[in-house]
Amino acid sequence: MNILFVGGSNLVIKQGISTLIPECLRNSGISVDNVYNIAVGATPCLFGLENLTLFKKKQIDLVFIEYGINDLPLFANDRVLWEQAFTSLLTSLKSKYPSAHIVTILLGRQKERFWNNQQRMHNKMKTLSDRSGALVVDIDTLLKEKAAVAGGFEKFYLDESHYSSPGVTRYISEVVVSEYLLSQLVGFFDKKTSASSKDKKLNVYGLPGAVECYENSRFHKQTTVLEKNESVALYVKGAPVAISFISANDSCSLLLESEFGNKIINTKRKKATLGKFSFILKQIPLYGLIGKDVKSDQKTKVTLTALDKNSDKWDDAIMQRTYGMEPSGPESKCLFLSHLSSF
Repeated sequence: MNILFVGGSNLVIKQGISTLIPECLRNSGISVDNVYNIAVGATPCLFGLENLTLFKKKQIDLVFIEYGINDLPLFANDRVLWEQAFTSLLTSLKSKYPSAHIVTILLGRQKERFWNNQQRMHNKMKTLSDRSGALVVDIDTLLKEKAAVAGGFEKFYLDESHYSSPGVTRYISEVVVSEYLLSQLVGFFDKKTSASSKDKKLNVYGLPGAVECYENSRFHKQTTVLEKNESVALYVKGAPVAISFISANDSCSLLLESEFGNKIINTKRKKATLGKFSFILKQIPLYGLIGKDVKSDQKTKVTLTALDKNSDKWDDAIMQRTYGMEPSGPESKCLFLSHLSSF
């Protein structure tokens, strides 16, 4: 069996569920040959879809998806884009790996102020997953039910978004594997599903220009370098919906211009995190640029410009405020762009 993990940081942490699920499967008598993990922390399902699009096709038998925490900002800020992205992730997996079993794992945030909106999102994730034939394992609800009896819900967490390991992560992994094996036994995955003709395919574009590579123990990412006040233009199908990049200490902000609207995206992480990592791979969804009437074969010109808050083209009115990111100052030098995505 070959396994693929697609999601956020809870699929990356040490002694976390991406390590323990394969172990639990082996302990249950399942032969696990290869484990592929394209999860990246602090990224939404739109980035998972981009990564899946770029992922070289391999024989995959079992896929685990986990975006019940990271998708909340996208869900809250642009419901249309979120639903299209999550639906397309599921249908792309079905198309790329038609015989694979798909399991959607629902994890949740610790703080109660997120729970109502998060529950609305989880309910929609259940509906979309069921429609695509994916099994849903609702860990968030299960842990809340246990805490309602015994109390101490916060003890399940390492911080606001990550579960304690290996104690809680092992419990989660064992529950997920048990639910998967039981569902397989009763024929859950035997039902046939097909993609809707309305489902859109994500288009992923590399950018022309000078190249710089970033690499760590988990990935190798080639980026296009755009010097401050330099611009590059390209044509995409449909509307631009996301930009991925490397966030470094000297990163500029990005001005994106298209017929669907203009946005300034900050690619520099806040100073409070400096020194923890030399660089971070990020993707920022472009809120409000996609509409139901956008034609997927429509050619759209998109112009990207590197700038800082003192540049002539800077406009606070079009800046998309994003948690953890800040406007670049005069010390910034360039952008390190990975890909532009469109629907």
